[in-house]
Amino acid sequence: MSRDLQGKRALVTGSSSGIGEAIALRLASEGADIAVHGRNRERAEAVAGAVRALGVETIVVIGDLARDDMAAAVADAVEAAWGGVDILVNNAGGESAGTGTAPWLEATPAEWVSTYQANVLSAVRMVQRLAPSMRERGWGRLIQVSSVVGHEPLTVIPDYGAAKAAMINMTKGLAKTFSKGGVTANSISPGLVRTPSVEAWLRGIAAASGWGDDWDAIEKQVVAQFVPNHVGRIGRPEDVAHAAAYLASPRAGFVTGTDMLVSGWQLG
Repeated sequence: MSRDLQGKRALVTGSSSGIGEAIALRLASEGADIAVHGRNRERAEAVAGAVRALGVETIVVIGDLARDDMAAAVADAVEAAWGGVDILVNNAGGESAGTGTAPWLEATPAEWVSTYQANVLSAVRMVQRLAPSMRERGWGRLIQVSSVVGHEPLTVIPDYGAAKAAMINMTKGLAKTFSKGGVTANSISPGLVRTPSVEAWLRGIAAASGWGDDWDAIEKQVVAQFVPNHVGRIGRPEDVAHAAAYLASPRAGFVTGTDMLVSGWQLG
């Protein structure tokens, strides 16, 4: 590894599992100190142990960023420990618990609000608290984890697609807001990624469809039927983490206001 991020401090929200965990580990491998965030302390502490084993300083911050008070507590904890961060990765979010695969006309307004809070406003809260000190220091990275559904919405989970589109839009606004000050803002839009929760969901589909339990066979069916792309597989958390590491690095100093598709170039 290049250790490009030696001496930098990064908060990765939603890093107690999945994509966020992979990003935290990847940034740590580049030398960044990591604030591991989640809502479950046991899981967050487990990730922090893996991050710490890479030889960097690690803290754990717990709280639901969809709530003003908990988001403020998370920011307070990071500022108390480090005085701020150099890299903010807004990865926390997901679909409303009630939405699931709800068609457009069945997703309730309350579910739209919940999804917007969890994805967009959670990021807004962290940016407003932690980005100003980046500008004062003259260096910073703001990275939002969006989704390909922010570009190409589905007929289901409309609230999630709209929230992810908003994250791409806010990133462009942030790039303008922090222009010429050493702070960049970019987003990453993954396609379907093999996180533990996604794998469990796909294995359920496989069982109901008679695809068997061999993952390679399941993946081929998923790509053929749900997410056709030019690579021929679904994503891995590490695919997104590599993109985040690049955007966080000094090497991406001339990249801002962009959305990086990490999707195998999905078709359809």
